[in-house]
Amino acid sequence: MDFSESGSNFVRLKDDEFDYIVKFVGGRYGIDLSQKRKLIEARLASELKNNGFKSYEQYISMLQSNPAAIDSFLNKITTNYSYFNREMEHYDFLMRAVIPEIAARKKNTLSIWSAGCSTGEEPYNIAMAVDSALGIKRSSWSVSITATDVSTRALTAARKAEYPESELSSMAPDWVKNYMTKLPNGNYQVCDNIRRVVAFSQFNLMDPFPPHMYDVIFCRNVMIYFKQATSQAIINKFYQRTNEGGYLFIGHSESISHSDNPYKYVKPSIFHKVTK
Repeated sequence: MDFSESGSNFVRLKDDEFDYIVKFVGGRYGIDLSQKRKLIEARLASELKNNGFKSYEQYISMLQSNPAAIDSFLNKITTNYSYFNREMEHYDFLMRAVIPEIAARKKNTLSIWSAGCSTGEEPYNIAMAVDSALGIKRSSWSVSITATDVSTRALTAARKAEYPESELSSMAPDWVKNYMTKLPNGNYQVCDNIRRVVAFSQFNLMDPFPPHMYDVIFCRNVMIYFKQATSQAIINKFYQRTNEGGYLFIGHSESISHSDNPYKYVKPSIFHKVTK
């Protein structure tokens, strides 16, 4: 998610209205908007106009009385920014270290969670990396990739799996050849054997986690928008859902306190669950 400011024509927020939105978003979704007043005004200007509202008081009343409006609000307040092969070192580590390590334990199942998957590039990249690493052995493995995001707009784009050619500029030519199909409109679509491995669903990281265990969890460039206490609570929940010997990947711009981190540090942005 990216919260860069944009727009110039908007209704100004009153202090109490701003405080309400900050507390609402922070409490329900963990996102810290306390320094994003201009962003809120810019992002929600069209929402006020489309609903015929002349103040944020009217808009907030709608949010309070109409749960369906919250989805549109969330799609407006968050922008999902992603691209293929972002922080490629993570996929290299997955291929060179994680998968061989799992295979050495004579395990041929792999469960991965892409938390905050945005428009799908990350989970599809993960599937490509797994397929590339396993090669001819892929058919003997059971691989599942759960991809979640809080934004329904992002998930709709992710399920479509169609991307402009410009997004493939960092992708290795053999991956483009093996995993992407060029469409008549000039865009590219992720091929079926990669798409079928990924299951998308809406999920809020502030909610209780489902009772599923994962070998690898990716949560990259998401927690930079959370306060430290919120990030730490989520890290702890990830840890509880990571299998022994499993890994957590976070964004290069993110950090975890070493003193509070239940995972073992491997290298910047990569952590390992080892208790035995």
